Amino acid sequence: MWLPEPIYERLPQAYILIGLLFLAGTLYIGFDADLAEMYLALGFLSMLSGFVVFLRRRTERARQTQHQHVDADGDPL
Repeated sequence: MWLPEPIYERLPQAYILIGLLFLAGTLYIGFDADLAEMYLALGFLSMLSGFVVFLRRRTERARQTQHQHVDADGDPL
């Protein structure tokens, strides 16, 4: 499944925002509520996945630009 580029580019920020909203929801309902642990877990997992997607995308783009600056013989341009 292909996502449109504007949505694809904003995906890590959306994951981090969702994670922050879950953490804020935990503060709102209180730590002694029944679902507080689930809110905390979902918040941290969402934020972690956002950071992972962001870092992997940055690493892959750096690798692609590095390969673009090499000619057919493997010598730098």
